[in-house]
Amino acid sequence: MRARPTSECLPPIRLIAVDLDGTLLNSGSEISSANREALAAAAARGIEIVVITGRRFHSARRFVEQIPAAATIISSNGARIGSLSGEVYHCNFLPAETALDVLRATRDYRPYAVLIYDTTKRGQVILERGASPAGPLGWYLKNARDVLAQAPDLEAAVEGDPIQVMFGGPPVDIEPVEPLLRDSSAAPHVHLTWTKYPARNVSILDVLRVGCSKGAALAMWAARSGIRPSEVMAIGDNHNDAEMLRFAGRPVLMANGSADLGDGGYLCTLSNDDDGVAYAVRKYALNDEP
Repeated sequence: MRARPTSECLPPIRLIAVDLDGTLLNSGSEISSANREALAAAAARGIEIVVITGRRFHSARRFVEQIPAAATIISSNGARIGSLSGEVYHCNFLPAETALDVLRATRDYRPYAVLIYDTTKRGQVILERGASPAGPLGWYLKNARDVLAQAPDLEAAVEGDPIQVMFGGPPVDIEPVEPLLRDSSAAPHVHLTWTKYPARNVSILDVLRVGCSKGAALAMWAARSGIRPSEVMAIGDNHNDAEMLRFAGRPVLMANGSADLGDGGYLCTLSNDDDGVAYAVRKYALNDEP
């Protein structure tokens, strides 16, 4: 179990990395005024703000725009680092040949598979025709129809390196994808990370380039900024946050976080519906009374 450092030996926080869904966003997919104000207060004290999410950059941007402070966006679980204006600082996309290997190995799960590209036009997300409405198709039809494309065959739709391949849907339908990929020829070339929402009966398996994770991207960005891990606070709630929580000197787990992440000796905060980010920022980074 990770030992929690005492307050006397902790250096000041210079960077706050905060997840979006289940963390900064409440259950209504909104950023509360308390969370916005706390992040603005941190930025006013010279603390760098990084929003780090499994969402695509173009999906995350509308939320980050609501934060009254400059923020860097690490999107797609670490595959892309950029500014709010769209400037790209770093990419770690899935090679096209690896994406093809992944799709070939998981042909039976094609109704739940998504190709994701870094583009502003239609084809940002690509699903196969006949995709299951219980998978990502239903969400994209409702929330991102303008960038959604459907192809007769997902393998034939691979043109250039995608950001990632994603599988989403009811856990019972997609959980077999992980062992299938771990036994496939793609295994040495990919990193697999889960985001699980049991209350919604939805799980997401992101297939990223090997070495790509929120933790790896955060480590790279902190080093670029001359910031030590001990000067980083990371706030998250789900399995895809595990690497960044392990990297940060002050890892904070949301009260609504996945129960099996709670054995890492992490600091705790309130839930996403109780302004947990604001509480954590004020208590652990600003040393204010929340």
